[in-house]
Amino acid sequence: MALFAERGYRDTTVGDIEKAAGLAPRSGALYQHFSGKEQVLRACVERHVDDLDRMQDAMEMLPLGDLRAELLLIGRWNLADLSRRQPLYRFLWKEGDRFPDLRERVREAVVEKPLRRVAGWIRQRAADSGVTAVDCEALTLVIVQSLAAYRWLETVYESEPLGVGEQRFLNAWVGVCLAAIEGAGIDGDATTAST
Repeated sequence: MALFAERGYRDTTVGDIEKAAGLAPRSGALYQHFSGKEQVLRACVERHVDDLDRMQDAMEMLPLGDLRAELLLIGRWNLADLSRRQPLYRFLWKEGDRFPDLRERVREAVVEKPLRRVAGWIRQRAADSGVTAVDCEALTLVIVQSLAAYRWLETVYESEPLGVGEQRFLNAWVGVCLAAIEGAGIDGDATTAST
């Protein structure tokens, strides 16, 4: 995925992929496993989807009984996952129009599904607090996309935005999330039977 992100699909050769995989370049060894570089690209996307599914399974650990700890866990998971997904996103930014089915696959599996999961977690916390007038989806975007913006700025400019390191950012992020959740009337001490 890193090769496709860096060089683009057209300029990434089978020999480049073989070399990066530790195979003899231009030996044809790749064809023992894949029909060509497009199949490699598709396998890379599916690997990202599978990795995210495994990470999202960790959400099953919630609730922890401590909203601050839950938010910190969600923030750390998201920042780590955003780091892993950078090559995929760079590739889609450059060449998503060329592969609309892959772009849609990533949108659904890597963006929408995790966002719906966080919205469900907020909805459950709100229900447990007896709150019904919360726009869980909008609150999810505010919460999660701020993580994406931090990671994007750090990646693009190869430095910590405003000199703010990850832990410092996470501490502020948790505080803002707690304020937003409290402002919505959700009890920070509410616990759920399931997420």
